[in-house]
Amino acid sequence: MIKEEKILSRRQFLGRSIAAAAAFTIVPRNVLGGAGFMAPSDEITLGFIGVGIQGRGLASNFVSRARIVAGSDVFSTKADKFKADVEAAYAKAGKENKGIKLYKDFRDLLKQKDIDAVVIATPDHWHAIQVIEAAKAGKDVYCEKPYSHSIEEGRLMVQAIEKYQRINQTGNMQRSWKIFRDACQLVRNGHIGDITEVKVCCGPPPKAYDLKGDPRPKEIDWDMWIGPAVYNDYSAVLAPPVEKTHFPDWRNYKEYGNGMTADWGAHMFDIAQWGLGMDDSGPIAIEPPVNQTPLTFYYANGVRMTHEDFGRGYAVRFIGTKGVIDISRGFFETLPANLKDHEWGENEIKLYESNDHYDNFIEGIRTRKQTICTAEIGHRTATVCHLANIGYELKRPLKWNPAKEEFIGDDEANLLRSGYLRKPWKMAI
Repeated sequence: MIKEEKILSRRQFLGRSIAAAAAFTIVPRNVLGGAGFMAPSDEITLGFIGVGIQGRGLASNFVSRARIVAGSDVFSTKADKFKADVEAAYAKAGKENKGIKLYKDFRDLLKQKDIDAVVIATPDHWHAIQVIEAAKAGKDVYCEKPYSHSIEEGRLMVQAIEKYQRINQTGNMQRSWKIFRDACQLVRNGHIGDITEVKVCCGPPPKAYDLKGDPRPKEIDWDMWIGPAVYNDYSAVLAPPVEKTHFPDWRNYKEYGNGMTADWGAHMFDIAQWGLGMDDSGPIAIEPPVNQTPLTFYYANGVRMTHEDFGRGYAVRFIGTKGVIDISRGFFETLPANLKDHEWGENEIKLYESNDHYDNFIEGIRTRKQTICTAEIGHRTATVCHLANIGYELKRPLKWNPAKEEFIGDDEANLLRSGYLRKPWKMAI
């Protein structure tokens, strides 16, 4: 249950704010690079890049919404399972099995002319190159979260999506859940007053790679798994064999992932950003933990956002001058309690309504209408996660310019905006 928080007077709120600030058009596809006009009756075709547990899970969501025609993975046994699972799903549904083409190299999949869009479910260190190359190949993109492995990569991804006029959906699917939309609408319409603080719980930052190597399975192209990232010997922790049913743990090593701060943070910080109306911006300062204080972000409007475990699991708490909202996948609670049953008026702010993240992407491909979680939104949310990780690493206060996307007066921090790029891989849009 939500505990009573101290509700600030407006004068107190403004004082803190000042102090903190001091410190539907259908376009023919041939116009947009596709192979001719797509009628509503046309079947969308998808290719999957990365078909491990997450990729196969996404395939199960898309199999009834589109025609899956190809898959790519460096682990041949995972590719084989993907093909068998998808073809079995079509057989069960009584649909014609047109066959699934398999590729080890995603670049070969991108050359397949009949693919409208790709679904990317690879480790974080691959996202930027694959999104950029997909956009260049004229494919629309569904990319898993967190969107990027670094801040500069994320901006390049946005630029590529915009340059090649692609539709992008980022896998921050909580935006397509009604309870999260309702919570953010309550915040945006002032139903808990002026927001003074947001608490976000999503887990710890990544650590440096420290694993010992394992015997390498013959079914994997390990050099291709590493791709543009720092090379280390094969480890089953990073890429478990297909018979393992748990998620791989690459996400907890900064060479390949972004830790739970981004794995779950890409969900929870995303809701915080949405509720605060910061989809095209972000915080202006970061303070690292000191003694028992949590890592803290400050926004230009005076809102303070902390990364901490406030006792409710992975969740977000919005604290306002008139009330509190706690929201997670397991609960939606408000103070006052009747707020969650609010009936929306005609003149209130209404946020983008999507009730199915996958349908929303398919609709975007058909209509060229922007999705609920565009490249810009995915990038801005991931940036908050990256800023947290940089704050944890440098352990000192940082000032951030969200318009220029650079740290103010801190060369070392600015170097951390970019990721590692192993030769001969390049990111060119």
